Amino acid sequence: MFKTLILKEIRETFHNFHFLIATLLCLVLIPLGMYVTLKDYEQRFSDYQDSVRLYQERSEGRINSSFNAEGYRPPSAMSIFSLGLEYFLPTKVVTSPDGQFKMLDESGINNPQSLLSGKVDFLFIVSFVLSILALIFTFSSISGEKETGTLSLIISNSVPRWKIILAKVLGNYAVFLAPFIIALLIAILIVNISGVVSVLSGEIFPSFLVILFVTLLFIFSMFNLGMLVSTLTHRSIISMITLLFVWVVLVLAVPKICPMVAEILYPVKSQQVVNNEKQAIRANLESELDQKRRELFDRTMIDYGLDPRNIDKLRLAPAWNKASAQYNEDKISLEEDYQERIVTATERIEQDYSNRRNIQDAIAKNLSRISPVSCYTYILSELSGSGVMEMNNFLEHARRFRDQVKQEIYDNIILTEYANTFGQILVDARLADGFNPRSVSVPHISDYQHTNLDQALKAEWMDIVLLSLFSILFFAASFVGFLRYDVR
Repeated sequence: MFKTLILKEIRETFHNFHFLIATLLCLVLIPLGMYVTLKDYEQRFSDYQDSVRLYQERSEGRINSSFNAEGYRPPSAMSIFSLGLEYFLPTKVVTSPDGQFKMLDESGINNPQSLLSGKVDFLFIVSFVLSILALIFTFSSISGEKETGTLSLIISNSVPRWKIILAKVLGNYAVFLAPFIIALLIAILIVNISGVVSVLSGEIFPSFLVILFVTLLFIFSMFNLGMLVSTLTHRSIISMITLLFVWVVLVLAVPKICPMVAEILYPVKSQQVVNNEKQAIRANLESELDQKRRELFDRTMIDYGLDPRNIDKLRLAPAWNKASAQYNEDKISLEEDYQERIVTATERIEQDYSNRRNIQDAIAKNLSRISPVSCYTYILSELSGSGVMEMNNFLEHARRFRDQVKQEIYDNIILTEYANTFGQILVDARLADGFNPRSVSVPHISDYQHTNLDQALKAEWMDIVLLSLFSILFFAASFVGFLRYDVR
């Protein structure tokens, strides 16, 4: 009997107009959306390669004491599934001899209309289009059959109600998955034939399997939601209106309103204000350090019987070598002390900002998790290397790149500055033994690694669990609701 009920649901769904619409949308949108995002990735990767090449060409043989090294972030191949924050993440890091670095976004806006309207990637198609199709498939599963009288006929044959509700869920879900899986296979075939990205490669395929599993879980939760509302209403039109309202709340309202609520509950100053605060502190401390160095220089010169007021003639004095050596020795501890104070002060501001930003993000994320769409979005963006984790990942690569450039270049170009309190400056430059700036290779980020599968799963396990709980909760509620449903 259970098999008969499932086959009944499959036959009825196949002959339903809903199935035709779902098939057409899946077969058109999924392959087309994947192709468009693939071409988008191809363009972004080409831009990345051109940027690296042009940077190396203009920097070759031009490395000096004022050289600013640049490192570029390659786009993630998994972003063909979810663009996420890809267009808002920094694409370049620039280092400077004073130990600072800044991350910039030089991708620009090539097509403002597409950003204004939003990109149609796999995440958008599933979370917006397939989610509402899942509700359309199920909105009249119970209430519709009550109106036609077929539900009372089935129950009059002494069929257990749990078999009826389970058959409806499994039958409709199986039919819905047919066009989805076919469309997805076509899309993957298009991607592999292009030669740009190989979904079947050992690097991408495991993440793709997780994306597929999470997508099927999300669709299943939306099917159970539609079944739940259908068991709580007695007319198809009421069920459809209710589900439309629920869809607007869960898909459109919650993901957009919750971050706004978090900003109100826990306001955080902008990154621009934080950067200005760090620059102000750094400028004050560097100005103070400069004054201390000038005073130290004057005292040292006077101690060795030299006149610091005419700095250009000091090199000719017999005591200059000893005086300058003493000054450089004393200056080291002074500079180390101020450098530590600068690092401590700026890192304290940055850490405070980061902590407050993390709290605000956690509030927004936890509030929005009442929607399965938000959970699905968080999972897919991190698996695609285009989520919040990728920002922190690039920051770590930027810091390592700064340290690499410092060790390979800046530490080998030794600049010694002599300045007195009268405003005169003398600069002495020399290279470390064996270092030739014309033959050194131009530094760049050659080993960039995007957020991997293990890191994404470790960060997003809660959202996967929540998607599972949504499916179980919606099914359990529809099951209990159907047990009490009045079929008359």
